Amino acid sequence: MFNLIDFGAKADINAVSTVAFQNAVDACEKQGGGTIFVPFGEFVIGTVFLCDNVHFVFEAGAKILGSENLEDFAPREKPEYPLYQDASHSYFDRSMFVAKNKSNITFSGFGTIDMREVWENEPVEGESEWNAQRAVKIFSFKECKDISVTDLTLLHSTDLALYFAGCERVKVRGLTIDVNIDGISPDCCKSVIITDCIIRSGDDGIVLKSSYTLNKIKDCENVVISNCTVTSRCSAIKLGTESNGGFKNVAISNCAIYDTYYGAISIESTDGGEVDGISVSNIVMKNVGYPFFIILSGRLRGPKGTSLGSMKNITVSNITASGPFTPWLAPRITALWEKGESLWSSQVMPSTITGQPDGKIENVSFSNIFITTAGGGKTEDKSVILPEITKLYPENYQFGDKFPVYGMYFRHVKGLTLNGVTVQTTEKDERNAFAFDDIENLKIY
Repeated sequence: MFNLIDFGAKADINAVSTVAFQNAVDACEKQGGGTIFVPFGEFVIGTVFLCDNVHFVFEAGAKILGSENLEDFAPREKPEYPLYQDASHSYFDRSMFVAKNKSNITFSGFGTIDMREVWENEPVEGESEWNAQRAVKIFSFKECKDISVTDLTLLHSTDLALYFAGCERVKVRGLTIDVNIDGISPDCCKSVIITDCIIRSGDDGIVLKSSYTLNKIKDCENVVISNCTVTSRCSAIKLGTESNGGFKNVAISNCAIYDTYYGAISIESTDGGEVDGISVSNIVMKNVGYPFFIILSGRLRGPKGTSLGSMKNITVSNITASGPFTPWLAPRITALWEKGESLWSSQVMPSTITGQPDGKIENVSFSNIFITTAGGGKTEDKSVILPEITKLYPENYQFGDKFPVYGMYFRHVKGLTLNGVTVQTTEKDERNAFAFDDIENLKIY
């Protein structure tokens, strides 16, 4: 057991204890591993690089604060390979806790990590205005094994809160998260369990990725997400958009989703990845932009020769989605939200499940679904023809603000089963509940 106080850490918000934290980790490494005790108090730190077999244990009430001086955090590294993904998925070092090619690391206890909403001063070169303003992650794990983060409260990060890239055997349990960007982000990971978390995010809540950040294509597979509550400025639980690799064997169950601007559940292959074996069950939704957004499209942001991916074997069951349908404002994280409010404003839309003319989604099943939506559509809206979303960023607003249905829109699907699917509106709607365009082997019970 290594007590941080013994290494010079000070429970003083005017003192920076990064060196003390790093010295404690280095002492663990010399002895082959150990436990670092974070005592009650407030400790300010920048970047700490982790070792194998290190275990942080927080005393109840212990709090780590992110330094308000960005120079206390490591600079972004310069990858020597092409970047086909956003900056948040391209860099690791500019974080509070960083581990690369390490194993057996745990963070546990009823403590708090508060990043204090410190934003980047110098924009990331080549990024959009929004992505360029992101600053510091809390956790960055790259190609690590046996990682566990449990019971902590994570606050006010200005980049991804927990980012796992190319990791195996990851457990995230019992976290309370209130952050400005994504909450939990496994990218190209294998064997991940996310459970019992309460998440409020200014971007996506729980979002699986399969980006090109490892300089190779790798799936995100064998993932379980359960017993979580999520509210999000964007999507609550998403697979995508980074999807050079695929998503395989993913089970999402027993979650409550509420006050979410866009999709409650989004499943996307847009950069060539294969999606196969996704189960979504026992989800309750309230005040969401739309319950489902499932798309196979061809943005194809990846190496030369990247082609349209595939999507098959998706089951969705036991879902209840209801109102009220009222605008909900996430934390006002930057003035940029204000500038783009027309784009990011809440709008209730139907669910869409769409493939491509040359690449149909295969084997999709919806059963025991009860959706209440706002309604209000007019007869003339029934003739609206939705554009194909191919090269665009995949999101429901790309279809426009008029839809021919109020419930669920299906296009380019092979093997579609609807069993016990009910959609009703709170206001009179003159459109149909469902539309089926280019569907093979449709079964309705």
